[in-house]
Amino acid sequence: MGINREKDGSMDALASRRGFLKGAGAALAGGALLGLAGCAPSGAGAAGQNAGAGEVAWDEEYDVVVVGAGIAGLATAVTISREGNGESCLVIEKDATPNGNSPFCAGYMLYADDVEDAYEYMNWLTGDCTPEDVLRAYAEGLVENRDWSRSIGIEDEWIILDEPGADKTYEYPETGLSGNIGMFHHDPENPSAKHIHTLLLEQVTADKTITYKTSCPLESLIQDPDTKEIIGVEAGGKNIRALKGVVMCCGGFESNQEMLFNYTGVAGAFPYAGAANTGDGHKACAKIGADFWHMHAGASYWLACRNRENTEFISRVFSFTTKKHGITVGANGRRFYQDYDGACLLYNETPADSNLSTNVGYRHGITQFGGEWTHLPLPSKAWFVFDTAGLAAGAFPAEVSSDPVADGWAYVGDSLEDLAAQIEVPADELRETVNVWNGFCEEGKDIAFFRPADTMTKISEPPFYAMLCAPALLNTDGGPVRSANAEILNPDGESIGGLYSAGEFGSIWGHRYNGAGNVAECVIFGRIAARSILSQAVDA
Repeated sequence: MGINREKDGSMDALASRRGFLKGAGAALAGGALLGLAGCAPSGAGAAGQNAGAGEVAWDEEYDVVVVGAGIAGLATAVTISREGNGESCLVIEKDATPNGNSPFCAGYMLYADDVEDAYEYMNWLTGDCTPEDVLRAYAEGLVENRDWSRSIGIEDEWIILDEPGADKTYEYPETGLSGNIGMFHHDPENPSAKHIHTLLLEQVTADKTITYKTSCPLESLIQDPDTKEIIGVEAGGKNIRALKGVVMCCGGFESNQEMLFNYTGVAGAFPYAGAANTGDGHKACAKIGADFWHMHAGASYWLACRNRENTEFISRVFSFTTKKHGITVGANGRRFYQDYDGACLLYNETPADSNLSTNVGYRHGITQFGGEWTHLPLPSKAWFVFDTAGLAAGAFPAEVSSDPVADGWAYVGDSLEDLAAQIEVPADELRETVNVWNGFCEEGKDIAFFRPADTMTKISEPPFYAMLCAPALLNTDGGPVRSANAEILNPDGESIGGLYSAGEFGSIWGHRYNGAGNVAECVIFGRIAARSILSQAVDA
């Protein structure tokens, strides 16, 4: 199927404000001919440098340069090594250790037994915003994932395997298609099992054809002004030539508040990980003329409870169901649609035969709204309000603290008016909201937002409590448009020579997302990017 990509106004503005560096006049100072003479790099920090290969004072040279040492980057490098002909590969990592999402994720990976079954499900999930050939490439990769995982040393005894099957519910049971895929991950109870990122990093650091550099942030892509081909990178203060290609595996922009607000409309959001993911690669690609897609997308957002100082999450794992013991209100003291974080994750809390289009809840932040699933803007600050009975029932996890007020997690008030003053919401609005809510509870039906009846608990027993909530996310998915061959494309749909991507950097996930799909995408398009580079080398 085709795709209709309308330009993002924010990205157009970025391009028009900053422009692209063009022409041979942007050649780096020093002007030494090609060679590894240790010449000092010039033009440092100027992303999108344009210079002919003969005009750059190259400090180092490799066949392939991979930007980012997450699962995507490591899978790319391993594939270059295992399937190539001795090509040299450099992997650069921004921080002292990988600090995106890969080291911190659960390591779940999707796979499939049949390409057509996998494609059918993928097309339902995200076919409205991702081309057919790209989805088919992903589906083919899903079928390869089990054998590939064995080839890199993931033993069957290491993993917990959930095979495809018609009776599986996963995240979208209403489609009847979610059983078309399966998933697996390392068994944390098995002392021999290794997280996929750990395993790949060990292999990369032991491989003599791969050079691994940490504390080496990308500063720019170096582009030939005539051919527009990417011929190298500036990173860690050096000009590094890439003879056969650069693969961008530098993740999303979870830790860039400005980009989050510009592209998703949400302020004050906090990622669970991704501290190093600040959009550096996005900016570098914008300056050399890449097109962008899916900038709104990602595993985001939901309102997660934080401490009073707004410096720490109550939990680093999914912990949503405590909100069934109260309500969530905004700064105006009123409930709003994302009042109950009823998560529909992996195996749904709701029965497989229920109509999920009428249930309040979300999947990785994609919220049921008006009978469809979409990303919702959320307030930068909200409050989870509950009473003494709610506290006793589990509104605050007892394993975190036996005294959430004394330990800085919650506010407490003898009355709703007292509580409202502490959290700075209108007391009359909070009182009316609670009165209306208690009436719904007595009737057994939330006629405002249709929360499930078994999540409705009155707020009537003082003292009353409130916890700060802020928008939380796992990852963003937007970035440069990617072809089925992992090439990065320009706004005319043409590939930018020498430039590829894998993983969450310009992910294929633009609408609905299925858990474990990002790790699968990291290894699938890491392999595809590597093979695209290797096949061009053979053709040449």
